[in-house]
Amino acid sequence: MVETLTAETKVMQSRELAQYAKAFTDLAGMAVYGDAARAFVQAAILPGHN
Repeated sequence: MVETLTAETKVMQSRELAQYAKAFTDLAGMAVYGDAARAFVQAAILPGHN
């Protein structure tokens, strides 16, 4: 089950599942976590104060 902004989609095909898994892995690789995430959010909220 994939939830989008407007609907849920049931993904059943192996190749489609693989595409979602790859997208998740790619996005997780770009994400920041912990102190780095906190600093990123603070910089967005308070530009020039970090």
